[in-house]
Amino acid sequence: MGGRKILKSLQAVVAHGLLFCFTLLLVLKLDRALHYSWWVVFVPLWLFHVVVARGRFSLPAPSMPHDRHWAPFHAVMATPLLVAFELLLCIHLDSTYAVSLKIVFFPLLALEIAILVDNVRMCRALMPGDEESMSDEAIWETLPHFWVAIAMVFFIAATAFTLLKICGDVAALGWWDLFINYGYKKVPIYPA
Repeated sequence: MGGRKILKSLQAVVAHGLLFCFTLLLVLKLDRALHYSWWVVFVPLWLFHVVVARGRFSLPAPSMPHDRHWAPFHAVMATPLLVAFELLLCIHLDSTYAVSLKIVFFPLLALEIAILVDNVRMCRALMPGDEESMSDEAIWETLPHFWVAIAMVFFIAATAFTLLKICGDVAALGWWDLFINYGYKKVPIYPA
């Protein structure tokens, strides 16, 4: 086994360990068994971002269409937008400053919209030109981006409805109605 594989495996173990520590601290904080600040609870999550910064945690990108050399926008902006959301959430939870939840969720919604736009863009880039016919290979290369784009519509709706429900702006929306959007987002719709 090469040194690169060992380093990559170690990186995965450390990343999963940091996520586990964050989850454990979060559960203890919510159960009121831990009396540390929210900033301390989120430290393992921020360390996770540092550990995986090289490996970008986004969809595996297919071959670049028509000899283009560009990275999806959401792959580049995922970590900064997630960290911005986490920092704003810590500020909100610590109640040190009055930050509206609508402002807290803005970076998260921006990331979700960027993922939607990027996947629609990839679908269009992978489509053949006017003179070309659509091969089976092109269809299978485009299909994951198409399904992610559809799922992101439900995910954006679910995030927006969750935000509105938590803020109390939509009293008529029940929790069951809200979580159905998350269920649609999670249902795999790949053909057999």
